[in-house]
Amino acid sequence: MEQRNAAIRKKRVRAQQNLVTALCLVCMVFTVGWSAYAAVLEKNKPVAEPVKEKTAPVQEEPTPTPEEETSSEDEDLALNAFAPYATGETAEAHPYATAADTADDLSDAVFIGDSRTVGMMNSTDKPMATFICAVGLDIDKVLTSTDIMQGDGTTGTLQQALSAKQFGRVFISFGTNEMGWPYIDTFKEHYTEMVKTIKGYQPNAKIYLIGILPVSASQDAKGELVNNTNASTFTKAIEEIAGELGVEYLDCSEAVVGEDGKLPDEASPDGIHMTADYCLYWQNYIIDHT
Repeated sequence: MEQRNAAIRKKRVRAQQNLVTALCLVCMVFTVGWSAYAAVLEKNKPVAEPVKEKTAPVQEEPTPTPEEETSSEDEDLALNAFAPYATGETAEAHPYATAADTADDLSDAVFIGDSRTVGMMNSTDKPMATFICAVGLDIDKVLTSTDIMQGDGTTGTLQQALSAKQFGRVFISFGTNEMGWPYIDTFKEHYTEMVKTIKGYQPNAKIYLIGILPVSASQDAKGELVNNTNASTFTKAIEEIAGELGVEYLDCSEAVVGEDGKLPDEASPDGIHMTADYCLYWQNYIIDHT
């Protein structure tokens, strides 16, 4: 009985093995067949055309019309409309940007004065000129101060500076620091004494008393003692002194004022003391009128 059962089990195992083998064969045949079929399809597949990349069309800049060209030129001109004394063929040069008498190197001249004269000294293109001056100097101190700039760059007294050299022209510029003086007669007395002292040291020189240069409109509006009304009052006194002592009077305002008769705002950082350019205009005016 057992032998019979063993034989039956062997038959069942063999049958199962045969079935598995058959299934494997079927799978292999299917795989090979499908691979071949796929290869044929790939071979006969139509080739797709490459997709072209879209690019934006190039736009040419339009040619400007004559009206547009004119408008552009006008804008360029407007940008330079307020450039002071612009260079070029259409430039408007200041009348005293250069001296007409180019041969005058001021080697025979001495400038005596306050901080405005110091400004000219620092801005001058005439190194042969001599400057006897100091910041804050006035006619009350000029004969006693020992801090006055000498012609050689040292400091000392006015008398020492005038003793060092004989000059052909003496230019005296005071009055800005004296505008607060309450009495014009006192101003004239001190100014006269100063001029007489200078004449004593420079008997052969031609002496010029320079009128007080105007201040700017902004300085005028501050209501301070340094204003154009006082400048005119003290300048008149200087002109009178020149006539009384037989020396020259020189009004240099024309070289530095604007159309309103005042110092332009762009000519001065504080409304009183002038920029280098305007100091040079002042000096060139002196050269051309002496």
